[in-house]
Amino acid sequence: MGTFERYLSVWVALCIVIGIALGQLLGTSITILSDLNISTVNIPVAILVWLMIYPMMVQIDFSSISRAGSNPKGLALTLIVNWLIKPFTMAFFAWIFFDKLYAAYLSPELAQEYIAGAILLGAAPCTAMVFVWSYLTDGDPAYTLVQVAVNDLVLLVAFIPIVKFLLGVTNIEIPFEALWSAVIIFVVLPLVAGFMRMSAVSVEFV
Repeated sequence: MGTFERYLSVWVALCIVIGIALGQLLGTSITILSDLNISTVNIPVAILVWLMIYPMMVQIDFSSISRAGSNPKGLALTLIVNWLIKPFTMAFFAWIFFDKLYAAYLSPELAQEYIAGAILLGAAPCTAMVFVWSYLTDGDPAYTLVQVAVNDLVLLVAFIPIVKFLLGVTNIEIPFEALWSAVIIFVVLPLVAGFMRMSAVSVEFV
């Protein structure tokens, strides 16, 4: 295991600390970055997410989806956990912590914002980090590609309905166009870019 993989938790912790420190140091001037938006998507955040997602998208072999039947139990378990369990448990625990346990420390408005963020996070299965976890556990990279590809395709049709439902239950409103723009910018565009890159590479080798 390389140095980067061995100390992955350290790098994540350092990024969190640096982010908090920058927020404290820059104060309200950080709004310069938060105001850089296209529709409802923050440009600096979009760039950083793309840097994480695009390399993964380049590795996806969409023809591998046809081989998913070789181990249907693993794929079925992944889909059940990601789409029938995780979004709803995340919303439930967010409600417990932010609306109940932390009620003395958070205003009702801030608590609702945290709950909305947790719902959005819980409804979106991780993609790029899946390859890191698969590598760290000596998993099957080909099957990892299948799981990621299938989850990305399911995300295109399941993410928005699930989020709209959970946000409706919690009486939180997020514009429908915000959900669509997030899916298009963070999933569809890098997915298409990765597919085009893979196609170009295949042509070069031919």
